[in-house]
Amino acid sequence: MSRHAKAPTDVQVVSTSLVVSISDVLLNLLVAFLTGSTVMLSQALQGMSDLITGGLLFLGVKRSKKEADLRYQFGYGREIFFWVLMGGIFMFMGTGGLSFYFGYQQLISPDPVRTITLAFAMLAFGFVTNLYALSLSIKRLHRVDAKLSWWRQLTHSSIVETKATLLIDFMGTTAAFLGLVALALYRLTNNAQFDGLGSMAIGGTMMVASLLLIKDVRDLIVGRSVDQEVADEIKRVTESVTGIRSVLDLRTMYLGSAKLLVIVEVHVEDGLETNQIEEVVDTVKSVVMDSVPQVHHIQVEIETPDDEFLTSTST
Repeated sequence: MSRHAKAPTDVQVVSTSLVVSISDVLLNLLVAFLTGSTVMLSQALQGMSDLITGGLLFLGVKRSKKEADLRYQFGYGREIFFWVLMGGIFMFMGTGGLSFYFGYQQLISPDPVRTITLAFAMLAFGFVTNLYALSLSIKRLHRVDAKLSWWRQLTHSSIVETKATLLIDFMGTTAAFLGLVALALYRLTNNAQFDGLGSMAIGGTMMVASLLLIKDVRDLIVGRSVDQEVADEIKRVTESVTGIRSVLDLRTMYLGSAKLLVIVEVHVEDGLETNQIEEVVDTVKSVVMDSVPQVHHIQVEIETPDDEFLTSTST
């Protein structure tokens, strides 16, 4: 992909993950029935969980794009956080809990796996399809702000629908890999407990990943601000505007996926007339939004530093 190639949209990323999940459910359920493998049952459960989670994310993305109205004057962007939270909870219970439970049952009461070659083929297919969907999520995440490292984008980005689909696709890829390892060990040792251990590993990994996603979206629901690096960039470009002496205060909060609310208090040069102050304010808004594309709404407030205010009132 070239440097200037268009990144996949949030709808494309979620839709691709949804299609992959549908194939995972249908094919893995069939293979689980034919082989009797709990690893394949875990794959089917994960696909079903991912399908429902992907549907919730798709609904959230669509609803978050609704235009602002009198009741929701900043728009519906924060609604995506709610649907991602619901998806994370369902992923924890629907995939993690059930996969771990069925794996434990296979561990304590192992049953042989039939037609293991079919299971290997299905796992390999799942690994490839989930890996492709994962690559789209990574591209989408990287294109939002290419200046940040991939890991920092993953841990600090506000585009939670893409992070959720990335998690889904990463876990689908990881689950297929763990399943291949578990069934390979079963074939080498003829010990069906490895089939159960593989299912438990898939379930446990998904539960941990879901908790991380829930924690991340919880911070955004509460009202997380931007990283210090972004805040410093906003201050820097604001203070570069002619007529601005300094930034007195800066407050930020995410209004939705990659949608940032900025409230900045500035100290302007003395002697400016009203029309000059209005021009300075408009320029600040323009340069900040150009420098930080995430900024969806910016409010510039003209203030006087406390020390200058006290000095002027005392004289």
